Amino acid sequence: MKKIYLISLMAVLAVVSLSCSQQLQRRYDQRHGTSSASSRDGSERTYDSDYRSNNGTYKRDYDKVATDGIRDDSRITSSPGSADYNQQLVSQYQEMDKLAEVVLYELDNLESRYNVLISEYKTAKTSQKDLLSDQLDRISSDQLVLYRAYTNIYRNGKTNWTSVKRDVESDLRSVRKVENR
Repeated sequence: MKKIYLISLMAVLAVVSLSCSQQLQRRYDQRHGTSSASSRDGSERTYDSDYRSNNGTYKRDYDKVATDGIRDDSRITSSPGSADYNQQLVSQYQEMDKLAEVVLYELDNLESRYNVLISEYKTAKTSQKDLLSDQLDRISSDQLVLYRAYTNIYRNGKTNWTSVKRDVESDLRSVRKVENR
């Protein structure tokens, strides 16, 4: 009786571990760009490209990831780790930092304007307070737009720099009240 119980317990544990490993494998496949066959046999696993090294273990293709992740018109053609790739990445980061400095400069300008309006609001008459309150609200909303633009630079700038740059420059123009040319 103990043997039957032990064998059935081992079978249940094997089924549970197989089920968990398949679920983990699917999640891993989704994140790393591979796909598994729908059957439970791991030998039927297929790959979107050659991800296996000579010893049969999984190896991620970083060349593909580097070129897929960059949506810029000037795609980085050199391989990751090379001097050209690193130099292009450094220049992109410098460009990102320059644009972020412009955003911070505009935030400083808005903050100083906000402080001036707050001091005027304290001494203003009731009729002027409505006008000042509207201006303060506009400055607060512009600050929020610029904070979001600043975080967008560093959150999404590496992978989609041209789009992020265009969006941030558009936000800067809207805050400065400059027409699109």
